Amino acid sequence: MKVITKKALNSMVEDHLNLIVRDSITMQHKTKRPRRSLDASSINLALACLQQTNPSTINTPIINKSNKKVDLNALLTSEIPIPPPSEIGMTMHWLSVDGVQPTSSLNPQLQTQKDVQQNINEQEQSREATKSSSVALRQLLPRLVSDELQLYFTRITHAISTNPDAAITRLSQDTGIQELIPFFVQYMTKSVHQNIKHTGKCQLMIHCIDALIRNCNVHLELFLDQILPSVLTCIVASKIGAPHENHWLLRDEASDVLCRICNQFGDKYGNLRGKVIQILCKALVGEELGRCYGAIIAITMFGPKAVDAFILPLVEYWSIWTNMLETSIGEQRYGLQRCRDALLYALAVYNVTDVDKSNSLEYSKLSDIFGNALVPLLHTQETQYADCFI
Repeated sequence: MKVITKKALNSMVEDHLNLIVRDSITMQHKTKRPRRSLDASSINLALACLQQTNPSTINTPIINKSNKKVDLNALLTSEIPIPPPSEIGMTMHWLSVDGVQPTSSLNPQLQTQKDVQQNINEQEQSREATKSSSVALRQLLPRLVSDELQLYFTRITHAISTNPDAAITRLSQDTGIQELIPFFVQYMTKSVHQNIKHTGKCQLMIHCIDALIRNCNVHLELFLDQILPSVLTCIVASKIGAPHENHWLLRDEASDVLCRICNQFGDKYGNLRGKVIQILCKALVGEELGRCYGAIIAITMFGPKAVDAFILPLVEYWSIWTNMLETSIGEQRYGLQRCRDALLYALAVYNVTDVDKSNSLEYSKLSDIFGNALVPLLHTQETQYADCFI
């Protein structure tokens, strides 16, 4: 008889513990706590629901059986340590009877004609205000992202300034970071516009954008309207960096990234290349040598057809740069030489890819501008340099 009592007691204790563990896991799931291991709060909730007491209570119990008065105002203003699970309920009511909505507190209130017209006027005013300001307010909520992704974002942004090569490698290869793309895009675009006078930081952000574009595990279609302005700024901005910084290299790398964006997303958005080239053409003619250089390099990246359509018709304008090159000194002379090199690169791209059309070019006009630098591009014309080769 004594052995039977022990077995019954063991079975009762085991069933009771299983019930408490199951209820604790349920409470932990309902309160959206981490599911790695049970904590004392979830066990306290389970015991409270079972109207039990737990001597190993760490936090304040939810159910207070004491007769102490509770200030409701203080309770509303304070944060609840453990949010209670929301109760699920369902009620039934008539949405409409014979096509007419009955008057009920559960149904939405019927709007009069005056209210409808007022709502339409408010919507039109908000649209006009949005068009006039041309600013789209987008509020990002980091609290909706998991703790692991928040930690990943913090470490990557810290590594960009301390160990950029490792951060760029991770951005180009890691998977499961689609939820962080809005935050990365906002961080990169904001850094470009805030550090436009620091070439090194802008160049680092362009490398990060390029890494996201190369990552085949993320989708950037919805963020092109934020990425493209930053990349175009690094190409056609009037002044980038300090006077003695190498902003020419930044314009070259940004042009390469811009061409990769158009090649990758041009099939999905048919007017993408047209809008980009339109912006580059506006910067092509002007007094700012940096803008002209960036526009020439970027247009050349689109191939010989773009060179033929947008760069070759400006031959007469190049002669002005040649005359300025003879009289200029210092930084202006160096800028004119870089623009001249960019034009030679454009001619080389057009010349190598389409030999038949390149033979029809008027090399007499081009020789007056480029001189002996044009000799390697001549295919059929006989020059005095050709006699030097055996």
